[in-house]
This record gives sequence, structure tokens and C-alpha cells, in this order.
Amino acid sequence: MDTPRRRLPPDERRDLIVSAASRVFAERPYDEVSTSELAQACGISRGLLSHYFPTKRDLYLAVIGRLLGAPRLPTPAFVEGATAEDRIEEAVHEWVVMVSRSRETWLAASGFLGASRDGEIERLLNEYVESMTDQICEIAGLHAVREDPAVRIALHGYSAYATVVTRRWLTGAEVTREQAEGLLSGALVTLVRQTIPRVLA
Repeated sequence: MDTPRRRLPPDERRDLIVSAASRVFAERPYDEVSTSELAQACGISRGLLSHYFPTKRDLYLAVIGRLLGAPRLPTPAFVEGATAEDRIEEAVHEWVVMVSRSRETWLAASGFLGASRDGEIERLLNEYVESMTDQICEIAGLHAVREDPAVRIALHGYSAYATVVTRRWLTGAEVTREQAEGLLSGALVTLVRQTIPRVLA
């Protein structure tokens, strides 16, 4: 006799559905994926899939939200005597380690950045970039000027730069891991120590 399928709590079932759908959407574009295929990948019926996510778009948004909420820039603990440069270098090193461990997830998530004209997806992307900007301000000690428009624009630009450098490192042999780490930390140190103070002076 077949073993009866265990009835999962709603939150656990939803989490499993999003995980399975993430793998499907990572392999093919949204328009090429059918609801039937998603249900099959999740190991459930279309009816049960629709119960949790009424439309394919609802599930897609949940997938994007999870991907963008995965790897985040680590915030080092404050250590007496540590400089902004020390904290930036530590954070970037930990970021590189974390991204290398979550390569496929991060590449899938970062692929959305700057590429969507969908209002809801844009909102998720903007929330991600703003969160990263706040984390950089925390790491670099930019507390007093974190709400200044010039500071936030500069750090939004750094996020775009960091995305390009990290993707090029992860997808080819153009730069080594050490070079990527140096580019990321060097650019941020210059921005924090030279560019931002000069602009705000």
C-alpha cells in the first residue's frame, strides 16, 4: 500500500512551493513556464497550487521576494579601534564568502536588478536596494548623513556596481575572487572616505 501523503501546515507547504518554483524560474523565463509545470515541480495538484497562489504571477512575486531576501551584506560587530576601512573590508569579505556559497540563488536574484518595468517587482527591487543602502551606512558609520539624497544616490550606484562586479566574477574567469573582493572594498572605501565627504562639503 502507498504511504499516505503527510498533511503539511500551511506555512510549511507555502515555503516548499516557493522553493520548488524558485528552481523552475531560475532555469527558464516566466512566460515559458506553465502553471501545470509549476504544480508538477511542487509535487501538488493545480488546485492546491491555486489555493496558495491564485495566479502564476502571485507565485512569481513570492519567488522574487524570497530571492532578494536571501544573501545580504553582513554587518560586522563593532570592535573598539576598528576603522571604517576595517569594517568595510570585513563586510565585503564575508559577502564574497556568502555569495559564493549561494551562487545560484544570488545570480537568480541579481538578474532582476535593473531589468524590470513591472510596478510590483520594481517595488521589491527598490526595497532591496534601500535595505542594502541602510546596511552600508551602518557598516561605514554614515549614520549622521544616511538620509541625505546625495548619499543614498551614491550608495544606490555602488549597489549597481557591486552587482556587476559580483556577477562577472561568479559567471566567468575575468577576475579572481581576490580581485573582485579588492574592487568591491576599494570602491566603497573611496566612496565613503573621499567622494561622499567632498560632495557634502
